[in-house]
Amino acid sequence: MLRFLLSRLREPSTLAGLGVLAVLIGVKPEHADAVTQAIGATAAAAAVLLPDRK
Repeated sequence: MLRFLLSRLREPSTLAGLGVLAVLIGVKPEHADAVTQAIGATAAAAAVLLPDRK
C-alpha cells in the first residue's frame, strides 16, 4: 500500500489533485487566487520535469 501511494505521489496529476483539494478544504477565499496560481505553477513544473511512465 505504501509503495502504491509513493508511486502516485510521483505523478503530476496527483500533485495537481492534491493542490485542488488543499484549496477546497482550507484556504480562505481572499488567498485562493495566489494559492491556485502557486499550485498550478508547481504542477506545471512537475509535469515538465517528471518523466512519463511507459
